[in-house]
Amino acid sequence: MSDTARVWGLHLGLLALLLAAQFLLPAYHHGNLARVMVLACYGIGYNILFGYTGLLSLGHAMFFAAGMYGMGLAVEHFGAAPAPAMLAGLAAAAALAGVVGALALRTVGVAFMIVTLMFAQAGYLTILYFGAVTGGDEGFVIQQAERVLWGI
Repeated sequence: MSDTARVWGLHLGLLALLLAAQFLLPAYHHGNLARVMVLACYGIGYNILFGYTGLLSLGHAMFFAAGMYGMGLAVEHFGAAPAPAMLAGLAAAAALAGVVGALALRTVGVAFMIVTLMFAQAGYLTILYFGAVTGGDEGFVIQQAERVLWGI
């Protein structure tokens, strides 16, 4: 067996195990696993940005928040199903990344850190300003969702 096939087999097996765990774990453990996986995605993004490109972003959480608010607000205020809400979160994060990237990637080094910090503070103040919709710095709670994805 080649190294490439072994790597693909390991990754696909892990994804299958995580998919099965969603249906087999009790609610408490399922919630903890979901939190760990979300934070792992955050860590992977930060590793790519700082580890591989050397760009230290002080506003990295802003994109994370844009995706979560995009999905959460679509569910809370528009009654979106899980799949369209995830697409809305992805679109919100991608749109914000496009705007911020067009401006921030013109800088390097310390200037990049300052620009990303500036955008992060602007995002934070926007969340506070629209507190009636976003819940301000306390956020909002979506009622416990069922383990349903893509309407199944």
